[in-house]
Formats: sequence, structure tokens, C-alpha cells
Amino acid sequence: LSKELDTCQQERDQYKLMANQLREHHQGLKKKYRELIDGDPSLPPEKRNQVNLAQLLRNARERGKQLAEEVKELNQRLAEAQGDNKLLRMTITRQRLGDEEVGARHFPAHEREDLVHQLEKAGLQMEELENSVKALTDELEDVKAERGVFSEKAERLNLELNHILGGHETRIIDVDALCMENRYLHERFNQVQEEVNLLKSNIMKYKTALERRKSSKLSGKSNSSALTGVLSAKQVQELLSEEQGCSLPATPQSISDLKSLATALLETIHEKNLVIQHQRHTNRILGNRVAELERKLKTLEPMPSIVSCQYKPWYPPRNCHLIPIALMLPPFQPKATPCAFMSPVGIFSPAVRSHLRLNLGNPELNHACTMAAYSVWLLDS
Repeated sequence: LSKELDTCQQERDQYKLMANQLREHHQGLKKKYRELIDGDPSLPPEKRNQVNLAQLLRNARERGKQLAEEVKELNQRLAEAQGDNKLLRMTITRQRLGDEEVGARHFPAHEREDLVHQLEKAGLQMEELENSVKALTDELEDVKAERGVFSEKAERLNLELNHILGGHETRIIDVDALCMENRYLHERFNQVQEEVNLLKSNIMKYKTALERRKSSKLSGKSNSSALTGVLSAKQVQELLSEEQGCSLPATPQSISDLKSLATALLETIHEKNLVIQHQRHTNRILGNRVAELERKLKTLEPMPSIVSCQYKPWYPPRNCHLIPIALMLPPFQPKATPCAFMSPVGIFSPAVRSHLRLNLGNPELNHACTMAAYSVWLLDS
């Protein structure tokens, strides 16, 4: 410590000497700047001001460079002094404790304080996290209780709905199935409205074409072909045949006929595109319907009560579109092998399976009918 005190005193004396030198240099620069500001009395005032400003700018730049170099040197000396101080502290601690490896494990006082503050902050954060975990656990219990209440309420609503609709006592009506059916019917209703609008537009077009034909007959223009927007495939083939195209004269009437033919073909293409769009929309709706039914079947398949339940005859309600498929099913046998439950195709009789293969022919349609019949069989069981 005495050696460190001596070095600090020497550094203090050096800094004082440097401060005195800088002060003297500053006084000299002030005198020099004052002389420059006063200027040479022999020069006119404008030139004197120009010379003074240029000299001041030059001197300021030089002084800035010198100060930058001095700052770099002082920073370097400060880093060296800090390293020496750290090494000196480690040496003194090692000599005091008599351990050569204590330098790697020893913490200064300020670092110990920082570690204590960090530990206190970590403890507070841990307490906050524990409180938040307790609060979340309580919320989870509340949510579970609410879920149980809502599930019981849904069951009661299903029972009340079944009682209101006059359904069977052993088969409860599912609200989700009704919502799904309502959504499907709503989409179908919108599609039917679009098709009705398309048919109305076609009817209006046919009416205008018929009126044009009647007006052309009344006006006596029998030589003109009077093409309208309604053309059959045979008429188009006759008009565009090679022999008739070669002998077609280049008259305004033929040009107008060709224009009307092109317009009619464009309208026909537009109608076909609309029909294709409606068909795609229908296929999308049916695909969503099949996906929802398959999802419903997946939720019903792992139920253990299906295997262990006894057979009770179920009579489907009126206007049920699954009655023909349900009537083709064999009666339920509780002592059947598990393979009959695992394979939906096994529920059909061989005659029905061959009938489906012969009449349907489409694997996707056959699979859809099989899944629908399997759903009816599950509900019946």
C-alpha cells in the first residue's frame, strides 16, 4: 500500500506539472489571439478582419489536432494505469492470503456488492414468478370448473332440444350437428340463388334473341341470316365450314354476321365458365361437408360404449336422406368379431358391396357412401 501511495503521489505530481504547462500554454495562446484580434494597424479594417479570421481558423485546426493526440495519449496512459492497479491489487491479496490461486477466485468489494444486488433482484423475481404461478393455477381451476359447468349446460340444452323437437329418448340430438347442417344448407341456398340469377339472365337473353328474330321476320329481311346470341353447335359448324367459308363474300352483311357469331361464342364461353365456377363451388361445399362428417366419425370411433352396448332398434325420422343406405345394412350382432368394427366396408353384405362397385364405379364416391353408411350404423348401434 505504501508503494501504491508513492506511485499515486508521483502520478499526481505529473498531472499537476502537465496542468501548469497547459495553463501557461493557454495564457500564451490568449496573448497571441489578442494580438491577432487587434491586428496590424497599418492594414485597412476589411483586410485586417480577413487575415485575423484565416489565422484563427488555421490555429484552431492545429490546436484541435494537438488536443486529439493528447487525448489518445492520456487514454492509453489511463488504461495502462488501470491495468497496473488491478495487477497490484491481485499481488497484494495473494501475498496477504498466502494462496497462489486466490486471484482467480477473489472478488473485490464492489463486485461483491453487485452480486448481492443481483441475488436480491433474482429472489424478488422468483417470488413474483411463484405468485404468478399460483394465480395461473387458480385461474386454471376456475376455467376447469367453468368448462364442467358449460359441458353440463350443453348436455341439458341437448336434452331440452331433443324434447322440444320430439326426438327419440335414447338418441340425443347434437347441437353441433344441427349447426353444421344449418351452415351447409345456408351455403347451398346461396348457391341456388346464384344459379337462379344466372338462369334469369339466360332467360332474358333468350327473350331478346326471340324478339330480334321476330322483328327480322316482320321487316322482311329474309336474305340476312339474323344471327343472335343463341346458337347451337350444328349452326356454328355450318357457319364455320370450309366450303362455306371460301365462298363467303366480303360484304358488310357477312362481316356483321361474323361479328355476331363471335359475340355469341364469347357469351357461350362466359356461360360455360360461370357453370364451371358454380360446379367448383358445389364441389368445395360437398368436400367441406364430407370433411366435417369424417371429423365427426373420428370423434365417434374411439368411444368404448359402441362395442359394449346392446342392440336397440332405431327408427330414423322422416325426410332422412340416409334411410336407403341404412336399410341395406345387416342387423347388428353384439358377438361379432372386432374386425367388423375396424373395417367400415365389412358392414355391407356381399350383394350390396357388388352393387355399389357396379353402380358407382368411382372410388371416392364409394368411400363417401361407405363412410355415410358407417355413420348410420354407429348411430344405430
